[in-house]
Amino acid sequence: MKKFRKAIKKNLIAGLLVTVPVGLTYMVLAFVIRNVDRAMNPVVTKVLGPTGLKMMQEYHIPGVGFLLLIVFIAMVGLFGTNFFGRKVLALSERVVHTIPFVRVIYTSIKKVVDTISQTETPSFQQMVLLTYPRAPLKTLGIVCGDTRGEISGKTNGDTINVFVPTSPNPTTGFLLMVPRKDVVFLKMSVEEGLKMIISFGMVSNKQDEKKIQEHETDET
Repeated sequence: MKKFRKAIKKNLIAGLLVTVPVGLTYMVLAFVIRNVDRAMNPVVTKVLGPTGLKMMQEYHIPGVGFLLLIVFIAMVGLFGTNFFGRKVLALSERVVHTIPFVRVIYTSIKKVVDTISQTETPSFQQMVLLTYPRAPLKTLGIVCGDTRGEISGKTNGDTINVFVPTSPNPTTGFLLMVPRKDVVFLKMSVEEGLKMIISFGMVSNKQDEKKIQEHETDET
């Protein structure tokens, strides 16, 4: 009976290690595709017409709106890379800049996108260790790039932007401007760093993750 309970426990743990990542991945993808399809529904209706819409209602195909969005983005990129497209986009930007509230939102987002796409230094590809919120406490951070503009001038030094994720949800956190000399650059990848943050420090690299799984298997 004892061996039977151990076998059940072992199979349950093994099943969770497989189903939980797959299940969560499916839930995230389903959420994204479902909401994009809902937002693109008016576009799908115009593109497919009444006949196509009736067929879509009878035979629902998830992801059609998402696929149309990808095609639309690709077409915009193709249009924006030729001479005529660049002129039209430049004119559109001048029009947007005349609208006060919209101008602030558009300019801010465009600067972030341009900075990420044009920066010569790798962004979000380097884990660092820094003192936060006070000495001697240490925390993990992700390098976002060099500090620029007015803030760079006020810091009077070689400063970098570091994003400090919260645990166990790394999508929220704090943006810190830290002197480069005050951070320790780590060899671990961003993926390994995020695993450590999500697991409350129980997993710091692939070897540690493997050891924990082997330990859980041995206990069963």
